Amino acid sequence: MSTKSAKINELLNRKRKIQEEKVEEPSPSTSNPTPDPKPLEEKDEKTEKAKKALLFEAKRAKERSDSMGPQGWIRPKCLETNKRFLQNTLKSTLTRKERERLNGK
Repeated sequence: MSTKSAKINELLNRKRKIQEEKVEEPSPSTSNPTPDPKPLEEKDEKTEKAKKALLFEAKRAKERSDSMGPQGWIRPKCLETNKRFLQNTLKSTLTRKERERLNGK
C-alpha cells in the first residue's frame, strides 16, 4: 500500500509542478507583440476537429480489423467519391443555358 501511495503522491507533485510552471508568464515586451487571440481560437478549433476525425477513423479501422483481420486497417476505396464522374453527371442534368451561366461566372 505504501508504494502505491508514494507513486500517487509523486504523480500529484509532478502535476502541481507543471501547473505552477504554466502559471508563470514572461513579462510583456515591446519587441514581441501579443498575437490576436481569435486566430489562435480558430487554429485550436481546427486542430480539435482534426484530432476528432483522426480518432474516429482509427476507431473505424480497429472495428474493421476486428472483423476482417489485418487487411481491415486499410481504408476501403469505395468510401472515396469519384468527383470527376459526379461533376460530369451533374453537368449533364443541366440545360445548355444553365451550363453557360455557370461557366460564365
